[in-house]
Amino acid sequence: MAQGNLQLLTGLQPDLRKKAEKAFATAASEKVDVFVVSALRSYEEQRRLYAQGRETPGAIVTNARPGESYHNFGLAFDFAVVKNGRAVWDQDHPDWRAFVAICKGLGLEWGGDWKSFKDYPHLQQGNAPSLASLRSTFPHGWRGADTSPEWRVVTEPPLENGCRDKRPETGKGIVAQLQAMLLLDDDGYFGDITEHGVRAFQRTHDSTGARVERRGLRVTGVVDQRTWQAIGAAAAADDPDDGDPADGAGWLPPRQIADAVDAEPAHVLANWPRLQQALRRGGMAGDAVNIAAAATVVTEVGRVFEPINEFGDDDYFTRMYEGRADLGNTRPGDGARYHGRGYIQLTGRANYRTYGKKIGVPLEQHPHLALAPSTAAQVLVEYFGERGVDQAARAGDWELVRQKVNGGMNGWPVFNAAVKSLTKASGTRR
Repeated sequence: MAQGNLQLLTGLQPDLRKKAEKAFATAASEKVDVFVVSALRSYEEQRRLYAQGRETPGAIVTNARPGESYHNFGLAFDFAVVKNGRAVWDQDHPDWRAFVAICKGLGLEWGGDWKSFKDYPHLQQGNAPSLASLRSTFPHGWRGADTSPEWRVVTEPPLENGCRDKRPETGKGIVAQLQAMLLLDDDGYFGDITEHGVRAFQRTHDSTGARVERRGLRVTGVVDQRTWQAIGAAAAADDPDDGDPADGAGWLPPRQIADAVDAEPAHVLANWPRLQQALRRGGMAGDAVNIAAAATVVTEVGRVFEPINEFGDDDYFTRMYEGRADLGNTRPGDGARYHGRGYIQLTGRANYRTYGKKIGVPLEQHPHLALAPSTAAQVLVEYFGERGVDQAARAGDWELVRQKVNGGMNGWPVFNAAVKSLTKASGTRR
């Protein structure tokens, strides 16, 4: 079995994982080459998949909302057959039928047998518990076999993966406060994304909350009293209402940004604070850089103004990216797994590995995390810094800004219009 398959299967619940590994081992012995396309899927990824074709461009790829898919609970995986190094999506192919027969022989349920909706690449645990009971047991989805499925209520530090607020729905508990200070989705559950946010903060900030280049706090993913105070100090320093013109805070309210670039106001409200905080923490302050970032986002993702999946399906991504050494796609399934995600469409295993290391988030192991707004914002800032986009923006060379971001001038009319509108709204002359 390819190592990539092993990595994906580790997220499944133990019983299904054992059966899946046995199925792949049996397939290999019968010279049937198969790879895992997806397995455990977070609520966030499920939400974005469901939005495709409904709220965002592209074809509808799922009818399941977050919490309505067995993928969210580690009880399902999708597969494809490989022939001559390329994915095969024909369910009538002999190797496809052979693998399905192997899995059904182990008690797995195949989506191709469903009557109302055929999902040919889908396999899941046979006789699985109801989704309602799973949502009750795992309110934030399955989190992996190495952690307790029970959420522990907390009201003070230390905070760690597995903690939750007493009443998460209010958004007022200590976990939600932590998430808000890190500009994460404040749902009141300290899960993997929150842990990654904490680790990224610890890696790049000291005990006073100041950003540092090398030695920050001890990276544990646990919010002890020292980390809590540092996060609070950094959040206070990032306060957009503090009136300090030097850091670019208090630039334009989200509603005014939305009007200027014709974007969805609610999405700008949810995404812009994360982007501006990431810019400030990356040392990219000022109106010109804010304009460059906002104009780039609306050019890359459109009116939705939030991190998106690249338009297309797994077949398209495989045709475009499978086997691309220049992208680091060296394993079967890399083309589909590392398709474009985020504000600027991070693409390819090598880029997921590189940027994941830079921001302290394991993007290579969990590529769907590139869709989290806080992660996507950090990637954009790292991308800007590597290419000197901020310097070109301060110089007012907007064509150079677009070239540095895009590698060319694709999208220039949209970008240029957004720059002019944002410049007028902000009262800057550049």
